[in-house]
Amino acid sequence: MMEDETTRERIIRVKLSDEDCEKLCRMCGERGLTVGGLIEDFIGDLIDGVCTNGSDERRLINTWFCRCHFYQNQTLLNHLLFWEHDPEEYLNILNGIEAAKSRKKYLEEHPEESDEEAPYIDDEIKELEFSLEARLACWKSEKELDMDKELEIIKKWVQDRKNLIEAKICAAPDCSVNDGNECPAWE
Repeated sequence: MMEDETTRERIIRVKLSDEDCEKLCRMCGERGLTVGGLIEDFIGDLIDGVCTNGSDERRLINTWFCRCHFYQNQTLLNHLLFWEHDPEEYLNILNGIEAAKSRKKYLEEHPEESDEEAPYIDDEIKELEFSLEARLACWKSEKELDMDKELEIIKKWVQDRKNLIEAKICAAPDCSVNDGNECPAWE
């Protein structure tokens, strides 16, 4: 297996029945694989990653992935990712708009604290809103839009991605600790 400098152990939680775990362990054991090794190979082929088993395997896994209809629910998150917009940047823009609006309101209530930045706050808000609208172009939801729910989906994805990349997900059920090195369940 060819690895790069960012290859390291990651922890991913998976819900499986005891029976499915037994079948998976047997299937891997019969072929001289670990479950982790199988998942590493599967993911590598699915995403055409650093390590793959070949073009036929990549084609077959992608055919399976497309046939499973994982894109049934159109969300703001999958829209952003499809159009190659960074979901975390989207959240930062929203936060920037809110912060600028708060600053504007504060300065309106306290004009004595106004500085050279004050006249440009409206321009900043317009610029951020334009950037936000550009990311929303062409997005249509098939169902009634609940923006709070859409934002929660994005926030969860951003946090999950961060935890996975930084290898900071504890495998213990109901553990509130995000840093596996400090988790009491790992002692």
